[in-house]
Parts: sequence; C-alpha cells; structure tokens
Amino acid sequence: MRHELDAREYKLLLNPQRFLEAPPDTVAEIFWDEHLKPLIRRLGLRNGNEPRHAGRFDKRTERIVRYWDTPDCFLTRADLALRERLPAEDEARPGARSKITLKLRMPDLFVVASTDLPGTGGKVDTTFEEDIAPLEVDDPKPTQRGVVVPEKRSIRSRFARSTTLKKVEWTTSSQTLAGLKLLFPTVLDIAAGSDARPATETALISGPKIRELVLEGPSVRFSADIVGEFALTLWYFGSDHVPSTVVEISFKCATVGGDMPGKAARRAFDLFVAMQELDAWVNTEHSSKTSLALPKGCGRPVE
Repeated sequence: MRHELDAREYKLLLNPQRFLEAPPDTVAEIFWDEHLKPLIRRLGLRNGNEPRHAGRFDKRTERIVRYWDTPDCFLTRADLALRERLPAEDEARPGARSKITLKLRMPDLFVVASTDLPGTGGKVDTTFEEDIAPLEVDDPKPTQRGVVVPEKRSIRSRFARSTTLKKVEWTTSSQTLAGLKLLFPTVLDIAAGSDARPATETALISGPKIRELVLEGPSVRFSADIVGEFALTLWYFGSDHVPSTVVEISFKCATVGGDMPGKAARRAFDLFVAMQELDAWVNTEHSSKTSLALPKGCGRPVE
C-alpha cells in the first residue's frame, strides 16, 4: 500500500452555546468575519499583496448520520468506525440508498498506510488522510466531564484509511458482521490484528440518529498549491427542533503528490493553534464528536 497522504484535515470542536444566539448561517458568518479572517491575516499577505482568505459559508448540506457497531463494541475496540450517511431529503423515501464508510483511524502512520481496506460495488472511494486535532486528553476523573489541554497549545495526529461505498442497500438483513464483510472483505482481518476477536453473524446496532448540517465555502491559501477548505458541521440529536449538540470547524488541505511544503504546513499549524485560543468559542467538554455518536457503551454519550 502507498504511504502518501491524500489530505490533512484540522478539526476543532466549538461551543454549541454560541450557536443559540442566531440561526447557524448567521453565526457562521460572524465567526468567519470577526474571528477566522483576523487570524488568517496574521499569516501575512500572499505574493502580490492578496489576502489569503476567500469565500463565505454559502454552501449548505443536510444529512442523516448514524454510526454502527456490535453490542460489545467490536469495531471501536479495533480502531474502526462505521458511518452511514443519507441525504436528509431521502430519509422518508422508500428504497433510499445510503453512503457507508468504514474507517481505520489510529496514531501509527505505517500501520494505517499498510492496511488494505477495499470495498465491493461499483462506486468505491478509498482515501488515506491525516486527522489533526488539538493536543488534549479526556479528564481522567470519572466524575468529571471535560478535557485537559496543555498550557502551550499544540496538535495531535491520527491517520485514517477510509473506504466509502456510495449507494448501499443498508437493510436489516445486511446489518451484521457477516453483511459488513460482504461490503468490506478485509474488515475481520483488520480487527483480528488488534486485541479484539471477530464474532460471526453478530448483529450491528446504531448509535443515535443525528441530523447533520454542513456549511462550506470559505478557504485559506497557505501557498500557491495548498488550500484549506473550511467546513462548519452541526449535529442535532433527536428531533429537528432541538439545539445543536455538537459543532465542529475544520479545514482540509489536499496534498500535492502526498507532500505539504514546510512553509505551508507551518502556516496551517499556526492558524490551527490560534483557533484553539479563541476561548469563548472552543468546546472544552468533549474531545471527539465521533465518540458521542457511537452506540451505547462504545463511546461517550451525550447527556
């Protein structure tokens, strides 16, 4: 397997309370104009005295999202995550087909890079990316909720091999480990390489139903060839009318032949660290949005 990264994505959880003050599109524009743009300006102008930022949050996507695992968290224990996405407008349509993604994510680049994760079917997309988050850990005190961050903000990296099947009949009969193996033939081999041990014909169960709103459009140019594309993701648990529970701001940079030049990487690092210092906007209660979406017992449920 090749080791060149397709992209690097920087992800930061935001305080969902800030998104109760106005519609999310409005808050997104305020956050972009009053906070992100000033941080980007600190990176200096491009050659020709052009600004590095461009665009606005003018692209909107709504989806229904669920994460799946076995009752004993077989996939989670093997550093695997199984996600189902369905366009919101298709939720009530009979026969609607889902987009199913299986992802192996862990801190070891070479383990992930050498993992074979094929999918079956005509529309298959496999990527190898670096997920970058703030350097932080969950509070070790069992009675506390929150994360612990160092005084000097930094990053932590995990590497992800993801395979997405774009149109899958995700019916009850296919929601077993055996059915999952038909879609992703190496899944049990990957899991067997961890402390987990595969079980046969085990049913898969889903985490909570999530309505996902994604706002996209702005970008930041770190160099002539490296551009960060911003996305603001809001998760709504339960009914369509509840406040958002999880909000994440991210920017993704496609690499050039697997490479990200040092100056561009430094600018991206500096921007991401500066974003972490927007204290009133940053979420200090959770360290991972995926852990909130997993089936009961496999993650950290929303309370």
